[in-house]
Amino acid sequence: MTKTREELGVLCRLSLPILLTNVCWMAIGLVDLLMLGRWSSEAVAAALLAGVWVHLTQVAGMGLVMGIDPIVTQGHGARDREALGRALQRGVIVALLASVPVIGLRFLTAELIEATCSFAEWIAGSGDVVTAAGIDVESAARLGGPGERYALSQSFATPFFLVYIAFRQHLQGRGILKPALAVALIANVVNVFANWLLIFELGWGITGAGIATGATRTFMCLAILWMVRRHRLLRGAWVSWDRASRSWAGIARVLRYGIPVALHLTLEMGAFGATTYLAGMLGIQATVAHGVVINMASMTFMVPLGIALAATTRIGNLIGERRFADAQTSAQLALALGGVAMAALGLLLYAGRHWLPSLYIPDDPGALAIAAVILPIAAAFQVVDGLQVVGAGILRGMGRTVPPAVFNFLAWWVIALPLGGWFVLRRGGGLVEVWWSLALGLGVVAILVVGWVFKRGPASLTPPLPPPSGPRSAEPERDRR
Repeated sequence: MTKTREELGVLCRLSLPILLTNVCWMAIGLVDLLMLGRWSSEAVAAALLAGVWVHLTQVAGMGLVMGIDPIVTQGHGARDREALGRALQRGVIVALLASVPVIGLRFLTAELIEATCSFAEWIAGSGDVVTAAGIDVESAARLGGPGERYALSQSFATPFFLVYIAFRQHLQGRGILKPALAVALIANVVNVFANWLLIFELGWGITGAGIATGATRTFMCLAILWMVRRHRLLRGAWVSWDRASRSWAGIARVLRYGIPVALHLTLEMGAFGATTYLAGMLGIQATVAHGVVINMASMTFMVPLGIALAATTRIGNLIGERRFADAQTSAQLALALGGVAMAALGLLLYAGRHWLPSLYIPDDPGALAIAAVILPIAAAFQVVDGLQVVGAGILRGMGRTVPPAVFNFLAWWVIALPLGGWFVLRRGGGLVEVWWSLALGLGVVAILVVGWVFKRGPASLTPPLPPPSGPRSAEPERDRR
């Protein structure tokens, strides 16, 4: 019991600053929506549709950089200075390389929105089905131009942001959490001021919101670099840049971990993004309501995400120290902590289903009514959402990044999304069906990930016992098989 309480205390100490950092990070996007909501509902809808693509391309780049996580966490546990320094150097290289395709993909934002609308119209079939589903293809397609301006106006910050992620993950893997939190807190002040100036004072609207977000992310990179240098945060975890820093074998190792993480994140975020496009087919009010509830669910998601990132750090450190049984205990405690926290947040979302959406869109009764209907569904899947993200964090700390990617592909793209799309585009369904498909996808991922952790978690890494001295008996041989 003492060891369990001690491990729970470690997880909580790691989780809290990570949680606060992630909430501050999410608040940057929230401020965009809140301030654009005072500009126009159409600007909010355009930012939501474009934000799907922006976020999807961004998390793909983040996933590649997060390939350094198991290297850093296990290197820290093993006190391996060179592994720590090389991981950061190669993470920065991957960040800079990844920023090129990420920015390039942003130029396809308008075409993606319009193509999605055309595809939905084709899938829906006859005009009677379109009318029955309430699909407003023309309105959704009209948002492509403003959406692309929003995406491109913030893209200048992409390399800065991905370099920031490399430094944040490196410090986090070593249990150094305060610098990222301090930067995120100050960044929110910068973002509010930049949004106010560019959206309202200069009258740049949705373009101003994008530039403000890009400026804020650039500030975050420069600020964390300054703090690392000012406080010598790489002391004992750095080696000089040389040819080995640029070793393709070393970079390939980061990518071997990072590509499955990128696939996992893009498959999951892409699924949520696809539902936003489905909502876009149901009209502007449905798009706004869907985006508001997604944003609230994303805010609650920061709690288990903080626990998941803490679990990645703690489990990686324990594995580096060869304490496999303790790592398994930590994994199970992290899952329990994530489930309990999300159960409480689910109750909060349900209780606030009528007044929470009004914080975003006070002057749109139609969107508020739709949000109040789908918010209880979001409340219902909070627990499984918490379990699946914590489970993925545990596996990332182990360096097992492939299983979550496979699970997300099966749950979302084979089961949940085809079902949700069929209900909306062929059966005249609405947002209720879309949100139940989200619940189904999260439930399937949670079952698979949690089952994997219990079956093949950190305890499975324990080396086999040496054979007994003297002649081997048949019984131990059967045990090993």
